[in-house]
Amino acid sequence: MTDRTREISEQVARITAENARLLERLVETERRFHRISRGVLRVQEEERGRISRELHDGIGQSLTALKIQLELVEREAGKENPALAARIAAARELAEASLAEVREMARLLRPQMLDDLGLAPTLRWLARTLEERTGVSVALEFRGGEERVGPGAETLVFRLVQEALTNVVRHAGVNSARVVLEIRPRSILLKVEDRGRGFDAVSVLAGNEEERGFGVRAMRDRVQSFHGRFRLDSSPEGTVVEAEVPVDPPEAAQ
Repeated sequence: MTDRTREISEQVARITAENARLLERLVETERRFHRISRGVLRVQEEERGRISRELHDGIGQSLTALKIQLELVEREAGKENPALAARIAAARELAEASLAEVREMARLLRPQMLDDLGLAPTLRWLARTLEERTGVSVALEFRGGEERVGPGAETLVFRLVQEALTNVVRHAGVNSARVVLEIRPRSILLKVEDRGRGFDAVSVLAGNEEERGFGVRAMRDRVQSFHGRFRLDSSPEGTVVEAEVPVDPPEAAQ
């Protein structure tokens, strides 16, 4: 081997070793990014839970007490001053409506039934609530049973369905959607589809449409941070959101 050949070989070896180190650093950086992302999502869910409890236990209880007091005053005023009783009744009805709204906000922030009952009952509640509020009906299809899976996976899938259906209500221009959930031994398959007006999925995922794109990209990033797979297809005939996530996603501390 000539000196020139040896020099070239050594240069190639150094470049190869440096590339390997750079690749290892890149992989480790990606792992750290995913760990940080999962940590942020965990903190967000904890904060949602805290605010939900405060709404339910704080403002909710105060509104309940106010409603009870108004009912008592309404009964007393009704005996001697029907006009005043009518005004108190209107205030009571406003308190009742506010109480219902606060309770719904608390459940949407972090449904307690997700922890207590699991994913399937919570998705049924979400579909029923969505139809009552917006008129958009949601057909739910559960494949592979309705057994409980890891709490991380249940929270992840619930948030994906919640965001996808929110996009249907805001942008699709239809009055129905379909959600298919299949639980496999190692993963959960999710599909949310509608027959709405569609959009440019490539442009949205690239960040060119802020109003719609933020929620869609958040779904994609959330799935990827838990080592899942995300797919979005959209055309003038409708939109399909698909995701596959582990049954027991890695925790932020890992």
